[in-house]
Amino acid sequence: KVSLAHGLRKRPAVKLDIVTPTRNRLPFLRENMTSVRQSRLSPLDLEIRQLIHDCGSDDGTGDWLAQEARERDDFTLISSSHPIFPGEARNMAIRKGSGEFIMPLDDDDILLQRTAYHFVHALNGQPDAMWTVSDFIKIDSEGRYLPGEDYHGWVFDSADDMLRGIFSGQHYLQGNVCFRRSMFDKVGGYASELKTAEDLELYVRFLLEAGLPKYIPAVSHLHRVHNGNISRNVDKHRYNRDMETIYRLHEPRLRARNIELVLIP
Repeated sequence: KVSLAHGLRKRPAVKLDIVTPTRNRLPFLRENMTSVRQSRLSPLDLEIRQLIHDCGSDDGTGDWLAQEARERDDFTLISSSHPIFPGEARNMAIRKGSGEFIMPLDDDDILLQRTAYHFVHALNGQPDAMWTVSDFIKIDSEGRYLPGEDYHGWVFDSADDMLRGIFSGQHYLQGNVCFRRSMFDKVGGYASELKTAEDLELYVRFLLEAGLPKYIPAVSHLHRVHNGNISRNVDKHRYNRDMETIYRLHEPRLRARNIELVLIP
């Protein structure tokens, strides 16, 4: 005989890991972590945990994070004594997590209150949906909105069309993505040897393995534009080099799908 209490046992909450490598950006990181803590998740039974990887900071970030970790239990701190490439930094952080869903968030960006809800709600209960993309908007170093620079997620007819957009310099993805851990594990994680564009390389593998992401018509985060942005120094020549590198990694599969590399002139 099954008791009523047993029959009504609550299902475990869905878990989301938010992955944030950081180095020497303490003022921005404080705002970043506060934004994650302000997430509004109801009515979804969702637990979120931020995985912060301090990659050799020497501006006091490490000490501040260690103190926060002693006083709070809502994030996981991973520390490295020296700078490391962003792909490996993210891989190391993700290995410390347990969420079935993963969302990258740069340390200088600000998460909106309903982003975690929108992303997980779109994936939860839909086993065929492997990953999602959304819109984001840009702000300056002081947090002021930059009109006319909004990013909107493109809706493609097929994964091949999206790959053609990427390898012709027409389309990119930047921090507005959430994906299943099972998909991340299947494709092998971030490429640890890449200094830049490691996120786009991962999403190319997602497209090759799982097809198109599900588009969420919502703003996921505020992307801060400032002098310390890694992407600030990426001109068309650097972008072309990144695309050549990624294309070479997957050239046989891409050519089999009639996807060519078209460099930006």
